[in-house]
Amino acid sequence: MEFAYERLDNCILLDNLKNDEIRKALAYMVDFKEHENLVVIPKTHSIEISNAEICIAVILFVGFEKEEYETLKTKKNHHVVGFNMIGQTIFEFKKISIKHIDYMALFFTSLARTENKKIQEFLSLKNLSGNDKVFHLRK
Repeated sequence: MEFAYERLDNCILLDNLKNDEIRKALAYMVDFKEHENLVVIPKTHSIEISNAEICIAVILFVGFEKEEYETLKTKKNHHVVGFNMIGQTIFEFKKISIKHIDYMALFFTSLARTENKKIQEFLSLKNLSGNDKVFHLRK
């Protein structure tokens, strides 16, 4: 794990966003398109996920609006994401359009979109309880 931030939860988020499945799911959630070759860059006030087609800034701290937002606005297809609802109420972010994403929504989107066979097998377990009928194998 890379300890780029003082808060452990931000370090864990950075570590998770380095997972290809998770960052592709996040890009899909904000843009509704498939994106490849996404790179994760830890910045002072945010975590940037980008390639030539999209740039996503995950806001972590106040100061983003002064130092990083102006650069982000110059990039094609830019999105600002917050995982914390408090970002919606911070005065400094009032002029920034922030897309709030719930951690659990990202979790389930990542699971649903995975190509990992082991995880798909685990996900198939949820369908077992959906059948209320009882079938007997004996005649």
